[in-house]
Amino acid sequence: MKNYSKTRKEYGAAKPRKEATPCDFIENYCDIHGRLGDTIYRHKRNGELYKYPYKYVPKYQPTVLSRRSECVMREINILTNKHRPGFKEILHKLYYYTPYFIYPGSYSFTCDRFLKIRRKGEYLLQVDDGLKEVRKLAPRSKLKYPFEDEGEHIIRCYTEDGLYCERKLTVISEEQELEDVYADWYAEHLAEILALPDPRYEPLEKYIRCVIPSVWFTSLTGKLDDIVFYSTPDSHLDLGKMKKNFMYTRKMGSYEHNAQSHYFLQVQPRVNVCWKGIRLDCRNVWEKFYNRWFDKNYMKGKHPRAVGPHNLWSRLLFRAAKVLGFDLETLSVEHFLSGVETIGELLSASGVGSYGLTQAELRTKIY
Repeated sequence: MKNYSKTRKEYGAAKPRKEATPCDFIENYCDIHGRLGDTIYRHKRNGELYKYPYKYVPKYQPTVLSRRSECVMREINILTNKHRPGFKEILHKLYYYTPYFIYPGSYSFTCDRFLKIRRKGEYLLQVDDGLKEVRKLAPRSKLKYPFEDEGEHIIRCYTEDGLYCERKLTVISEEQELEDVYADWYAEHLAEILALPDPRYEPLEKYIRCVIPSVWFTSLTGKLDDIVFYSTPDSHLDLGKMKKNFMYTRKMGSYEHNAQSHYFLQVQPRVNVCWKGIRLDCRNVWEKFYNRWFDKNYMKGKHPRAVGPHNLWSRLLFRAAKVLGFDLETLSVEHFLSGVETIGELLSASGVGSYGLTQAELRTKIY
């Protein structure tokens, strides 16, 4: 992300103190990137600022290619999470080495993500064992290929130094369920993927939606009207030897168009009821597990976070339900997760270790 700093000429017109608002202060003294409230702020390549009103555009329905990303992330979440060492390496491997399973049809691929192209230039493209074709490609160039016959296809990209990128695509029949195909493929090839080298391509340049404060204050935290300002452990931009803080922003209640948030708001009360109904001996064991988990994952970390026993319970319940394919809309004390009766079974289903709990404690019934 490029860094821009305002000059005196770019500050807004001064207002009398009684008429000035916090929004005027932020717009005048901060660099705004992306959406803030109902306005979009952008920077041209020459650093010139411009803005325009925000207009909501509904998200497109899941496609064959976008469903691939969901399947990959589902497998990654089973293996690890971003707080564990080696997360990025597993992320790179699964996204690169996992084939594209597609139905017969024509598909369009963007070069920056599909072929990992970062610079404009001439490349050699080869489909299967056909002739190599010279193409002028840029990161945002799109490649469109028709795939009609079932079977495996390989698209290779060459530079003057040799093979640069290789992607595999497998055409499946219309009768096959895409998610099941990915799950079966991982069951057979996951260990093989994890043993392959990390395809560490140069990362994409990101345009982060954030607010960069002026040089004379570091950050803002809290709520302004319906906007929330917050920072994270990664809230900095690398600028040589200097690091400049920035703040993320989001809109209050910005989940009105988010199906995942609607689902969470619908099932979270059920999760809370199940939390209140667990047995006393189970609660004691859970407190012991929570204290060890917290000490291992947060207390010794550089940036500890406030995660309570109830938060951890909810997190593991959602994770276990996803793995088991359980619909939390039907969750209750009487109708709990299928096949989960003890703490050990819950930890196993959610992919979390026992953190030194004894076998007797792991066999403690939840209800």
